[in-house]
Amino acid sequence: MSEIVFGLIALVAALVVVFVIALSIHWGSKRATGLVPYVFYPVLLSIAVTAILSNRDFSVSEVLLGVKTVVRHPASVWLGRFTSLFVIFACGERILHRMMAREKTQPMPMLLFWAFTLYFLSNIVSPGLFGLHTEISHEYLYMFLAGCAAMLMTPKEVGMSIVAMRNANLLFLLLSAAVLAWKPNLVIVRNYHGLLPFLTVRYAGLASHANVLAPMVVVFLLCLWHKPYAWRPLNLFAWAVGLASLLLAQSKTNWIACILCFACIAYFGFREQIRERLFDYRRPQLSIVAIFCFILLCTMAMLVVMFGGIDAKLARFASSSEGFELLSLTGRDLIWQVAVQEWYKNPVFGYGLLLWDEAFRASIGMPYATHAHSQFYQSLASAGTIGAIGLVLYVVVLLYASARTARASSGMSMALFVLIASRSFSEVPLSLSGFAAEALTHVLLLIIVTAYYPVADKQALRARKTRMPGMA
Repeated sequence: MSEIVFGLIALVAALVVVFVIALSIHWGSKRATGLVPYVFYPVLLSIAVTAILSNRDFSVSEVLLGVKTVVRHPASVWLGRFTSLFVIFACGERILHRMMAREKTQPMPMLLFWAFTLYFLSNIVSPGLFGLHTEISHEYLYMFLAGCAAMLMTPKEVGMSIVAMRNANLLFLLLSAAVLAWKPNLVIVRNYHGLLPFLTVRYAGLASHANVLAPMVVVFLLCLWHKPYAWRPLNLFAWAVGLASLLLAQSKTNWIACILCFACIAYFGFREQIRERLFDYRRPQLSIVAIFCFILLCTMAMLVVMFGGIDAKLARFASSSEGFELLSLTGRDLIWQVAVQEWYKNPVFGYGLLLWDEAFRASIGMPYATHAHSQFYQSLASAGTIGAIGLVLYVVVLLYASARTARASSGMSMALFVLIASRSFSEVPLSLSGFAAEALTHVLLLIIVTAYYPVADKQALRARKTRMPGMA
């Protein structure tokens, strides 16, 4: 009887797959743009609904902010399933549309595609099949499908993607603010002592952690800068919501990352204007202000060193609990030691994709260690040397592609890469094992790099012709 039931299930599943493929081909056959730019809405909505319907309470313990103790409501489970189906349909439709298209299409950046594929094979397929603890799941395919579809985007779709990411994040932040007024223990940690002495709360919003919300806000601000709202009051309101959320998150790493990302946008987007004003001796105001600020900073630093008793203050800070937490990188050094030990035990293929699950965390006595808190250590421990090599090669290619398209994208590609790189030291923003908030930034970067690749090639060709006037 069971064999008949399983046979019917397999038959129905096969028919559904055939129907979805046929529907995708028919739906996208006459459309230049697909649904991939809209995947940001359901993913962020699913994250928000999951948090709202959960049982989490940050007033119980600060440690719970980083531990996955949330019991998912059946409604959020089904919303997640529908979101997964939408992601598969949207990405599959673009891939099938590209395969079936007869007209001339924009070439895919093949170097980036093969580097991404190698990264997927070395960090998902290899440990899933050959790691110490093998596991294969359909969830591991979502990010690969999304990445492949992202590398098929056109310049028109990149604008749609940035706008969709901007709007989806604004809705997420507004929902978080509404929940803050309704049920504050769901979104904030009290009695938090951070860098700002007057602020004793830490805002996580509807994200799983404040360190997850903060990079989402940075991406939102970058999209808002690149694609501002046409209505000025709404634009100012969006900036206020984003900056307030970033401040309340109290994530020092993301504050620094935000400044670096804004510097990328300013440099690549307004480089010529800044250069003209900086070296325009008829209007030397900008140069004078820059020199004055530099002298003022140097003077303040000298006064602090000479009369501030900095040695005694550093000694007191190092002996305090906050100083110990900072010097130990909030306990991440112990997690890194565990990751290295697992690599020693399984140097080639790693522990497997089940690393940092509940059973493993219980065995090492670290219930808060939901991942390696470092992209390199995560790949090294879970996928071994093969995974680490795949990660390094992919990051190098991604850096090259981001730098190549930085000018054409007005600094957006380089800003997103800087954000991902800064996150990689203490988080795992390039994880391919799931499709959550961190993955959206990765997908957006791939979309922007792909769409602006031909523009960057044309700009490079014009620059060469300018340097060689004799060329036709």
